[in-house]
Amino acid sequence: MADVQLYQNDSRWENTIMGFGKTETIGKLGCLLTSMTMVGNHFGGKETVASFNEKMKQNDGFQGPWVRAFRISSVFPNVSYQKRIECDNQDAPLDEIDAALAGGSLPVVKVDYSPAPGIQGHWVVLHKKDGDDYQMWDPYNSPEKPPTLVGRFGFAGTAEKIIQEIIFFGSGELKEPKADKTTSSKPAPKATTTQTTSSPTEETDALIIAPTVNGLTLRDQPRISGSNVVKYLPQSSKLVVLDDAATAKTKIGKRNNWFHVRDIEGKEGYVAAWYVTAVSDPALGSHKTSQANQPSTPTKLVVKTSASSVSLRTEPRVASSTLITYLPFGTELLVIESGSDTSKIGQKDQWLNVQTVTGRKGYVAAWFVTKV
Repeated sequence: MADVQLYQNDSRWENTIMGFGKTETIGKLGCLLTSMTMVGNHFGGKETVASFNEKMKQNDGFQGPWVRAFRISSVFPNVSYQKRIECDNQDAPLDEIDAALAGGSLPVVKVDYSPAPGIQGHWVVLHKKDGDDYQMWDPYNSPEKPPTLVGRFGFAGTAEKIIQEIIFFGSGELKEPKADKTTSSKPAPKATTTQTTSSPTEETDALIIAPTVNGLTLRDQPRISGSNVVKYLPQSSKLVVLDDAATAKTKIGKRNNWFHVRDIEGKEGYVAAWYVTAVSDPALGSHKTSQANQPSTPTKLVVKTSASSVSLRTEPRVASSTLITYLPFGTELLVIESGSDTSKIGQKDQWLNVQTVTGRKGYVAAWFVTKV
């Protein structure tokens, strides 16, 4: 059944409920589920969208109606969830997509399927590079539209502008792009070492969550009221949970539960547990956000990493002794240096003193970040 095009709006399963949802059907929201079915079959599987849906339900593959994509190997044992990159509001790393395709992996990417206001999230499978475009398997049957990424969704711009999120799946190791030797930095003058506020393991020990909707409300009390709104959070936000992590994990996705959290700007409040997912094992899906609250504009200078494995260092210089950790593409960072402005951002041989959402401090190369 390898490389057979499947559609979420196939009459055989379009009215089937997604996972453990209530009204969410495969026909309406099953683009990621269908894309993953095609990926699994490409690597030797023999599933329909309906059978994959059922088997994922049996293998802890859903949070409500949202797909826990990292569980794909529970149904397709020879397929692994290799990597996820969030790249909304910044150019997608096409070099990583090209390297992955060349190495035999399949990127499943999220796009905005309509030029209407807001984001109408939709997932498709890229299977071949085609000049400045990509051939794709779109899980929504629209035979009148071109079968390429830019051909179908070019109203949003070029490929790097169209793609908002990437999940890489494959049967072996993910092939990474070759390192660009021109990006090595010129050593900066030695500076005073910044002490971190966290232990080396805090980044993994802390429970980090993310909204499953755009414009999630951060409140000053754990209840819904028009008078307790602190701010509206973009879907790309990362929030550190201030409650006991082990207990909090059992509440993710459950109604009438709340999390006490802190965002990248240091603002604390409460978010609804039924509108978040764990960053370490995210539940993903298709979301229409045109009617959502507009995310609040940051009140402090926040940047995002614009490359994979960006080094966070104790000092603004490149040396093995200064490395704290590697930050994934799209990591939010609060700029904490005094008199900070945007002039350094994107500039070679400049450094920024930053802090992660968990409170870890250090320096990053300014040419590997973009302003949020």
